[in-house]
Amino acid sequence: MNIKKVHKLIRKNAFSACIPLISNSRDELLSDVEMGVANGCDFLEWRRDHFMPGVTLTTGEEIELLKEIKTRMPNQGLIYTYRSHREGGVFETPDAIRLIAVLAAIKSNRVDYVDVELASEPAFLEPIKGALKTAETQWLVSHHNFEKTLATAEMAAVFSAMEDAGGDVLKLAVMPHSMDDVRHLIQTTLAYNEKSEKPMIAIAMGSLGAITRIAPDLCGGSLTYAAGAGKTAPGQLSLEEIVDLRKRMALI
Repeated sequence: MNIKKVHKLIRKNAFSACIPLISNSRDELLSDVEMGVANGCDFLEWRRDHFMPGVTLTTGEEIELLKEIKTRMPNQGLIYTYRSHREGGVFETPDAIRLIAVLAAIKSNRVDYVDVELASEPAFLEPIKGALKTAETQWLVSHHNFEKTLATAEMAAVFSAMEDAGGDVLKLAVMPHSMDDVRHLIQTTLAYNEKSEKPMIAIAMGSLGAITRIAPDLCGGSLTYAAGAGKTAPGQLSLEEIVDLRKRMALI
């Protein structure tokens, strides 16, 4: 029987924390799920690109594993990310294989969001957008630049393109090389936040951008990614560190 679920939503301008799961085996994955839940996070992100490298799961196997994950998550939302190697994925997996996996995740009725890159090829992206039209799962549309911070106008254009594409949550991650870069990201995010109804995630990676991870809700965003068993991006802090710093800043 296909069990319907209640969405765990990323709320606009409301802080929530997500711990990525970068496990490479089934037993490790399920153990990491339980550890993430025990840490008190709001969301878990299954970084599918880290899992069982070189092994292709069938649609049925993918769905059964997602069901097992979800049974261990009493109150947390689940984000499914099969990251492209072009934007930080750890392995170069053909889009055809990634597409089958993402469509299985949507079909499973266990995933709150799929994180799919804005710059995806149409042959990959369009079937996913089609499946999302009749599913409960929502689209966390993302763009990552691990080399630099885009110009202000470029960042605004990326957010606009994400919204025009139909994304439910707009995520932009960039690499700052100065505090001016961080300020420009925050300024752009705050400005776009004022004219959009969509929740946003805006991350300045590395140590310079720590404020965007500690207080995303003050920077125009919502969700922050906290390091679990390992880091999936430069500058990630543990959830314990984030909570402690938010208390010191009187945000809790």
